[in-house]
Amino acid sequence: MLAIERRQKIMAMLNENKSVLVPELAKLFNVTEETIRRDLEKLEKEGLLKRTYGGAVLVENYNVDIPFEFRNATNIEGKKQIALTLIKYIEDGDTLVMDSSTSALQVAKLLKTKKKITVITNSEQIVNELKVFEDIKVISTGGTLRNKSLSLVGPIAENTLRSLNANKAIISCKGFDIEKGFTESNELEAQVKKMMIEIADQVYMIADHTKMNKTALVNIATLDDVDFIFTDKVLPPSQENAIREKNVEIVYC
Repeated sequence: MLAIERRQKIMAMLNENKSVLVPELAKLFNVTEETIRRDLEKLEKEGLLKRTYGGAVLVENYNVDIPFEFRNATNIEGKKQIALTLIKYIEDGDTLVMDSSTSALQVAKLLKTKKKITVITNSEQIVNELKVFEDIKVISTGGTLRNKSLSLVGPIAENTLRSLNANKAIISCKGFDIEKGFTESNELEAQVKKMMIEIADQVYMIADHTKMNKTALVNIATLDDVDFIFTDKVLPPSQENAIREKNVEIVYC
């Protein structure tokens, strides 16, 4: 196993369990404890965890800009299940605008089952995923590449989006709170997502359980701005009622 793959799995475990122990990780990955300590040290330098005596704990800072490869390993099964449900809402001939989230990427992987789809995206990963399918037209926003997120942002991306229209926006967020709405950790990403919401007839917001009751730096939308929320765990009745009062449909996947 490559070091990056091992660190992805460590981050996935931290997101689920909130803490890890060096001896257990060494045994699980069949490496020395010193190797695990180096992994944890590197992840700590990126602001993703805090080392403790004998292990590490997750840093619950929703403004940390987590690299794509680590986000892609977080709650992967939940994101796949959401994608399997959401794809049923996509119709042949749709024009979709999709952000650079790992959740949107899972949806993109299933678009080959549809016909005459147009996808507008700022995601390098989605462009690469769809480029081989002749029945899918892909429009890249262009813009400045953010290496951590593999996304295109800035004035060029925003201007491209401003000139286009879409049937459906498929986007995700860093956090969701009933009062504060949907939030993102990076200002440039937030501006692109706001524009995607503006040009779409319907907004499909993906918010798996790891995003619930969390608030990041920048607001991207309120409940008034979205039509559907796709999530993988049932919400408390009070939250569910507050969302439905805004005429937003909750889809449990």
